[in-house]
Amino acid sequence: MKWFKEHKKAASIGLFLLVLILIGCGVAFSGSGNGSDQKEQEASVTDEKSSDTEVKKEDTAKEEVSEEKIETKEEAKKEEKTEKKDDTKKTSTASAKATTKKDEAKTSSNKSSSNSSTKKTETKSNGSSSSSSSQSKPQHTHTWVAQTKSVYHEATGHYENKWVQDSAAWDEDVYATKVICGCGAVFDNDNQWEHHSLNTDCIYGYSVLPVKTGTIHHEATGHNEQKWVQDSAAWTEAVTTGYKCSGCGATK
Repeated sequence: MKWFKEHKKAASIGLFLLVLILIGCGVAFSGSGNGSDQKEQEASVTDEKSSDTEVKKEDTAKEEVSEEKIETKEEAKKEEKTEKKDDTKKTSTASAKATTKKDEAKTSSNKSSSNSSTKKTETKSNGSSSSSSSQSKPQHTHTWVAQTKSVYHEATGHYENKWVQDSAAWDEDVYATKVICGCGAVFDNDNQWEHHSLNTDCIYGYSVLPVKTGTIHHEATGHNEQKWVQDSAAWTEAVTTGYKCSGCGATK
């Protein structure tokens, strides 16, 4: 059947040729017949040919229809199979979800029951058991270390009027020309010396020399200026910005 389907045209042509050969053989055997018999035979051959071609056309049409039906049936079967597979997958997933939900419910119930039982046992246990459990789970204690930064402070002060000395105070000696007798007497002029020598019978002569008669005090000289007076020196301050745990690195 597969070969016939694949080679429909070749088979129909072969059959047609066979019919023609058979007709030719019949004509050769009946060569002595009359013209009317030949015409009838030719007519019958043409009728047979036409009938054969019609039969062949009907057969081919039927075969095509049957093939289309078979194909549609196969496609429908495939679609049904895929739909069934999808339904089975959905049902399997739904059942799996249901089972997982049941398992979760069971585990939650088991957990709640275990929690309640543990709570009961904890309430029944004495202080020693609680202290031992706390010792078995040591808690972290923060060791806070101050975090600082350096802040520089400028020196402070103010301006004041200050006396700036240009020259120091000093004393000036004052001298005068005097007549000095050999005996040590001092006179302003020679007339006084002469009177002294006559009245006292002084035999000494005199000399004229400068003699210090006093001093003149001179004050120091200077001027006022604006001078910077420092109140406090510059310093650096360590300012605390926060705290950091040396163990875990937490800050506050």
